[in-house]
Amino acid sequence: RQIALLHLLRKKGISVSAWGIGEESTETDWRDAVRDAEVILLPLPSSGDGVRIRSPFREGLGLRFSCLLETLSPNTLICGGRLPQIWVEQARQARLRVLDYFDSEALQLRNALPTVEGAILLALQALPVTLDGCEIAVLGYGRIASLLAEKLTALGAIVTVYARKERDLIHARLRHCQSVRLCGSDERSSLCGLSKSCRMVINTVPVPLVTEPILQCWPKTCLLMELASLPGGFDIAAAERLGFTRIMAAALPGKYFPETAGKILGETLIELVHAANTEDERN
Repeated sequence: RQIALLHLLRKKGISVSAWGIGEESTETDWRDAVRDAEVILLPLPSSGDGVRIRSPFREGLGLRFSCLLETLSPNTLICGGRLPQIWVEQARQARLRVLDYFDSEALQLRNALPTVEGAILLALQALPVTLDGCEIAVLGYGRIASLLAEKLTALGAIVTVYARKERDLIHARLRHCQSVRLCGSDERSSLCGLSKSCRMVINTVPVPLVTEPILQCWPKTCLLMELASLPGGFDIAAAERLGFTRIMAAALPGKYFPETAGKILGETLIELVHAANTEDERN
């Protein structure tokens, strides 16, 4: 994704230096890469440990974020995805501007399609049957789940949507999906009523939802796919103990469609940086 982003920005005539992205790096020393930079672009996610900048293409330990801060001029704009809150606070204390592009609604919407296509790819690889005629449950009905349900239905899958809002259930039914309402204390009984012929449950709800008592009611041949961010919706320990096959489907756009993911990120960043600079000029 970062490499594709680099190419896109250059095509748009933007001067870019890079460090820590393998053969595409323009500098061997990170200090040379950030010297005189007006905008610093960090990856998604920006860190794996809350201390160092994530750089999987580089051998050894990554660059400490605190070291980066010490070299930047005031008012430099730092853009990253899923920035640790402590980094945001440290940057502001250093009089640096900071922006978490993962919070952008535009990015989330643009990422929905490659996320859905990646999920369908994983489903095709994991299921022993075709999607046509396959019973699949989708938990939640947000931007990703609604598009996923629509695409699965178009491929002939029999999709049941589990959601809390009546509006979402109506939308699901209009798109030829079956629907089940999740409502307070009845959520457990609703989920326990999962069809015995269901072959896959895809979760998009980022809160614990499927507990061990629920899993005990489900057929063990049912595959579990997690699309939600941590902590996810499945009780992982219980799923492993009961013998369910789980598919952890994180970061699908960057993993399977890096060129598209880089283009999406580049377009979003250009918009966000322009908006941030315009706001600063007004102030």
